[in-house]
Amino acid sequence: GRTYKATECPKCGSKELGKGVQDSYAVVRPLYKKVSLGSSIELTICTDCGLVVESYVKHPKKFKGTI
Repeated sequence: GRTYKATECPKCGSKELGKGVQDSYAVVRPLYKKVSLGSSIELTICTDCGLVVESYVKHPKKFKGTI
């Protein structure tokens, strides 16, 4: 597969990006799998304007078979 890495903010053009994680009660759970613990979301954030440039779940395999 192709690897993508954000290097610049599409909103303000800044190259000053940072990493964050959204977890705890904000985890994403697979639809219809109520007993699943889900996965936290990793974010790439522009440290100048605050735009979330990219986001993805850490454990995508937990969502197989949900569609």
